[in-house]
Amino acid sequence: MIQLTYISTPTRPMSNDDLMGILTPSRLNNACLGVSGMLLYTGEAFIQVLEGEEKVIDDLVADIKKDPRHKDFRIIERKKINTREYAEWTMGFKRVDKEELRNVPGLNKFFETDLSGSLSADKSDLINKLTHHFLTESKKKNEHDELSLEEDDAFIRFLHTMIRFGVKVLALLMMLTVLWCVFDVMIVIYQEILSHPIATLGKSEILHVFGSFMIVLIAVEIFINITLYIRKDVIPVKMVVATALMAVARKIIVFDFHEVSALHVIGTALLVLALGGCYWLLEREFKVHSDA
Repeated sequence: MIQLTYISTPTRPMSNDDLMGILTPSRLNNACLGVSGMLLYTGEAFIQVLEGEEKVIDDLVADIKKDPRHKDFRIIERKKINTREYAEWTMGFKRVDKEELRNVPGLNKFFETDLSGSLSADKSDLINKLTHHFLTESKKKNEHDELSLEEDDAFIRFLHTMIRFGVKVLALLMMLTVLWCVFDVMIVIYQEILSHPIATLGKSEILHVFGSFMIVLIAVEIFINITLYIRKDVIPVKMVVATALMAVARKIIVFDFHEVSALHVIGTALLVLALGGCYWLLEREFKVHSDA
């Protein structure tokens, strides 16, 4: 396995949409290839770190060189690695800002350095310092410590321990709930489909079965939320919104439009639009502006 770092020059200034056009397909492609890494955009240069199997990285770099959106492709460093430094990201991203580096020792003169043409050892070291700085900062940012067990105050530490224990109990109970929901699905399928002639199967029976399946999926999503909270001490907002969307979708599936009022349908539609818009904004923010 190797890690390769390169720098190139954009052929034109990159807008948010341009960056999205790079990030979205690249993350999907990297996930399929087993490639990890990070892309930095300074406004005047692309700096990217790629990690993966040697042949995969070589083939990927050959394709990247052909991309008309950049030029002056130069490899900064290529080295063998045993473990990935960027394992969490198929392509982490950061738009580098001059103000962010103003008070960073060793990097405060980065934007005053001419990175065009051939790169000296000092310039290569500067670029490597930049990538490692944002790698370190990103990891610090992702270390959420709201329920830290390293608090100085013993009482606060005890409360955090109890809350974490409570969350684990919730995860166990949610697991049992998921199993119960699966058992309920089997009962519903038997009662609504298998115990009656197929010719008598109607719309209400099918909707009942679909509703039972949706309840299982919602329970699984909630279980995932809880387990992520245990691992990261943070509630993943995107997943919570997605779970809410799924719950509303389940409600819509089992609607009886002969009994539901028009205002109820309109209100549900507005709720779906609000949740969908919220998820879209979170997804867009994550793809363009986040470090991970």
